[in-house]
Amino acid sequence: PTIGTSLERGAWMAPSPSHLPSMGMGLRISPPASAMRPPILIIVLLMIAMLVTQTTEAFSVLQPARTIRRTQAARTRLCATSDDAPSKKKKGDSLRDATGIRPSLHPTTINCVAEALLLRSRRVLIGKDIEEIAIDTSDPQTEPLQIAITAAGIAMVAIDKRSDASKTDETTDAFTAEESQVVSGRVVGVVMRMRELERTLLERVNDASWVRKYGEEESFGVLKNECKIIEAEGDVSSNNDEGLEKQLAETIKMNPLLRMNRAECLLALFLSTVERPKMEMLGESVPGGSEVEFIDADRLE
Repeated sequence: PTIGTSLERGAWMAPSPSHLPSMGMGLRISPPASAMRPPILIIVLLMIAMLVTQTTEAFSVLQPARTIRRTQAARTRLCATSDDAPSKKKKGDSLRDATGIRPSLHPTTINCVAEALLLRSRRVLIGKDIEEIAIDTSDPQTEPLQIAITAAGIAMVAIDKRSDASKTDETTDAFTAEESQVVSGRVVGVVMRMRELERTLLERVNDASWVRKYGEEESFGVLKNECKIIEAEGDVSSNNDEGLEKQLAETIKMNPLLRMNRAECLLALFLSTVERPKMEMLGESVPGGSEVEFIDADRLE
């Protein structure tokens, strides 16, 4: 039992033992309403403060969570779009597809001719009996058909590599069937006329006095000694010039710039003396045309 008085002060006081007998055991006296107001008011204010604090903390916690959920949702949508994109993207060079401008066939053709020059040089250096590669038209034991098959194989390897690259590289476009035929035909044509085109190249370089004056033979892919042989009405592929032939093979093998320059000039001579006159005579054309647009003006002249 709880007993409290002192109403005049409006406060709670523990009863003394002397009060208990007179007031009786088990008697409970409720405090007046005015005495309850201060504690209730304080409790209410504390509860409001706690509620505001908890609400603010909850809001501050939930807000980043909402932002994170929204970011994750947006990222999920973006990833889904990105995952679908490769299946919808058209393979190859989309810019060329939009403009209708096809890639040039000359770089691939030049690389193939350079590869044929490299194979011939290896055959000369290693020996005909060790490495049987049908690539040299000056070899009487080699059938022209075998040389044509080798040249066509070089072209097809390059075409297949470009086709494979177009599947992963957005700047590379695969050749069409007609373009592939043109590349293969040019490579075979140059390789089958390799010795004749080389002699024509040496004659024209030798006729240009400025080449010898400034020592620009390498820019045409030829050696100075080759020009001297031509000037003396010799033939660099004859048996009398085996030393020069080996020197040329070694230079072609070790000097990729000279090899590439030689390939460019041989292709330019093929286009200007063989393909373009034939196309004009027939009134036909090939993809990309037969113009020599990959050599600077000085060398072209």
